[in-house]
Amino acid sequence: MQIRKVISISIINIFLGLILYSYLHYSQLGNFPNYSDNWFLFIYLLFGANIVGFAIVAVNTGLNKIPFWRNKIGLRFIFGIVVNYAVILTLVFICLWLYLKVSELNYTIKALLEEYNEIKLRVYILILVLDILYVIFDFLIYSYKYYSQGQIQNARLSRRQMELQFEALRTQLSPHYLFNSLNTISSLIYKDVNQTEEYIRKLANTYQYILESDKKQLISLKEEIDFINDYCYLLHIRFGKAIKVYIDVDKYFSEYLLPPISIQILVENAVKHNVFDDDEPLEVDIIATDNMIYVKNKILKAPTSRESFKIGLGNIRKRYEVFTNKKIKITKNEFFTVELPLLKPKANG
Repeated sequence: MQIRKVISISIINIFLGLILYSYLHYSQLGNFPNYSDNWFLFIYLLFGANIVGFAIVAVNTGLNKIPFWRNKIGLRFIFGIVVNYAVILTLVFICLWLYLKVSELNYTIKALLEEYNEIKLRVYILILVLDILYVIFDFLIYSYKYYSQGQIQNARLSRRQMELQFEALRTQLSPHYLFNSLNTISSLIYKDVNQTEEYIRKLANTYQYILESDKKQLISLKEEIDFINDYCYLLHIRFGKAIKVYIDVDKYFSEYLLPPISIQILVENAVKHNVFDDDEPLEVDIIATDNMIYVKNKILKAPTSRESFKIGLGNIRKRYEVFTNKKIKITKNEFFTVELPLLKPKANG
């Protein structure tokens, strides 16, 4: 706890303690206490007020750290009042008992309460009022801090997501990818004009999707699969029978969400990290089941050299961490399989 905060709490404790005792003294005797004639009482009041005050701060700090209360605000409010009231009364009676012992007054707590029954009732009511006011004040501060921390955390996550999105976007718009596409168009244009036109349209669709995905943190599986279909068309034109992509995604999962271009990165990685031809084609399976999307390819001979922007799986993993505790799973044996969690869409309304 910061020194400035401790001093502030201590001043408030002393002020409330003196005000409460002065009021009780005046209501009973018709005058205010003369602390200069009873300096021991004055010091003891300072000591007792701080014991009670810091105990209440500690109790509420502990309660506020329990995550359960975030979804039970009303219960937290009532529980705080009850617990604080019990703690305050207990400490007040302990302090009173110690004062009677130390000052050697010929009183017991029981006798004192019986003699000053009206004051006892006032003490109970005043403590309850102060307790309720404190819980309201503490609740407002806690709510503000929790809201502020949530806003800061959301801003950090949003910024992190934007950085990851940009990193993925930069890779997918690499000159190498554009160069291969232009080479394919160049070879097609003299062979089949219609196919060239279709290729350019699919290429435009993929670039449009990549550019628009930079504005979205999550995207539906249907949109991603539509994009993959266009992307795979480009691969088929470029590699012919040397590449085969099988997509098996039930409509049930269409509205489930995932970070954009995640599947495309995995398909592209399969192309980059395997040597394939018509005799030994690259087969990629994309399957949705059990709230997961599986991207699997048989491991073929690795190329002698390959371009790598070192994002791939790491980028996908980090983007998932922004939205869920579910982890992507990688299995490597005869096949290289990546399992991506599908995130349930938020219910409308």
